[in-house]
Amino acid sequence: MIVLVGFMGAGKTTIGRQLADRLGLPFVDSDLVIEQRSGRQVRHIFAEDGEPAFRALEHEVIAELLDGPDAVLALGGGAPEHAGTQAMLKKADVVYLQVGYQQAMQRVAGDEYRPLLARPGLDGLYQRRLDVYGAVATLTVATDGRRPEAISLDVIEHLVKAPAVPPGTSTILVSCTGGTYNVHVGTGLLGQAGALLPALPYARTAVLIAAAGDGAAAAAVADGLRARDLRVHQVEVSQRQGAKDLSAVARVAGELAELAVHKDDLIVGVGGEVVCDIAGFAASTYNRGMPLALVPTTLAAQADSAVGGKASLNLPQGRNLLGIVHQPVAVVADVTTAPGRPEYRAGLAEAVKHALISGCDLVSLLADRAAELASGEADTLTRLVTRSVQVKADIVGRDERERGDRLHLNYGHTFGHAIEQVSGPDAADDGEATALGMLAAAYLARRQGRIGDDLVDLHQNLLASLGLPVRGRFDLTDLRKAWLRDKKFRDGSRFVVLNGLGRPEAGILADDATLAAVLTDLR
Repeated sequence: MIVLVGFMGAGKTTIGRQLADRLGLPFVDSDLVIEQRSGRQVRHIFAEDGEPAFRALEHEVIAELLDGPDAVLALGGGAPEHAGTQAMLKKADVVYLQVGYQQAMQRVAGDEYRPLLARPGLDGLYQRRLDVYGAVATLTVATDGRRPEAISLDVIEHLVKAPAVPPGTSTILVSCTGGTYNVHVGTGLLGQAGALLPALPYARTAVLIAAAGDGAAAAAVADGLRARDLRVHQVEVSQRQGAKDLSAVARVAGELAELAVHKDDLIVGVGGEVVCDIAGFAASTYNRGMPLALVPTTLAAQADSAVGGKASLNLPQGRNLLGIVHQPVAVVADVTTAPGRPEYRAGLAEAVKHALISGCDLVSLLADRAAELASGEADTLTRLVTRSVQVKADIVGRDERERGDRLHLNYGHTFGHAIEQVSGPDAADDGEATALGMLAAAYLARRQGRIGDDLVDLHQNLLASLGLPVRGRFDLTDLRKAWLRDKKFRDGSRFVVLNGLGRPEAGILADDATLAAVLTDLR
């Protein structure tokens, strides 16, 4: 139970709704409950019955709400002054949204629904309540001059406690509208996966979805889940890109039905992008949504696809044409499972993408530690995955549904997915399509006068140092056929390009002459 207190204008309703969305909890406003129960607005109760009668009713309602299901609860500004309410608040996380008097008055000026605005000596009332708010608060957060989104993240980072992790493990908080969760990155985490999950009080069964090639990893995860007193069942799926379709999800759903799993039980995906997508799609649809945990075993999944909640399926006409967004409850990435797999270079390519669109220190890590990354050195790989996840977490926290900044994560994808379509799925597994897609996007940006040779050279150097291709021969007619089914197609093929390192822009069009020149550059 998270309770928000503070003076009028502190933002309890706005921030409360954001917190509830990100934490997957209902939002409750005590004043609205009072109005629903009494059939009168708060200002009318004040005017007709007086403030003492209102405070007594308010205390009664708050007592009932605090004894009810977990929620984000916003209290009226004067509620904490009641001695009985103060005592009850000791069993909740109480967040004091601190607002200056002048700022508060600016925010609520002219609000006729606030009965205390007409009260003389309002500044004295404000001063008196400051000590009360401070006394009941377990967390105080300043709000003056800050955006509600930043305040919400501040609260979440203080209240969402990460579980104890093994030494050397990094934990990244991902906070999206669809749910807040931790991504744990390190070594030796497979057997710890059960301990790294959040509380799931009503889960009795865990269904592991894994490929045969990840049998050892799945067995270690299963042991950890059994330590959480969960019954564990395993469903085997193919990890081939071509097997990621509706028939795979239908077969998994049939297994879930045979096992009679319930809405609060847990689905766990153990594997690469294909397995995580099948698990995510099944978890989002079976029982109209179930808790999902992901244990990605490939570098591409650890650094990118297992974070952010997207799960996609293929159709014969193209890749990832069906998709949902369903955030997991936790992601556990043991980097020791990634080296040596065919998909390893694809993961390095995804990290290059995050470096180029963010312009962060990931660029220097890739450049300076290329040899260690190519060989899969564990400590360096942990740093790479951690930093890559941080870049993606920051983006999806701002834009979960790909309506703004999240589009930038498609850097190189318009070219890359078309290249994969004409070359076959192996081009995605070995990183060829992603690498050449980014390089084509760089050539396009240079052709459009957005970037210079130095940034194109950076693309080439990073990719080549990691063993990724920097040349390819493709036909524009073949690519154009693939683009017709691209999700970003809108009056033409749309591209994400750079206007400089760390300065991506989405929705860019290009004429055929320019695209033909880009393919010449790529050759």
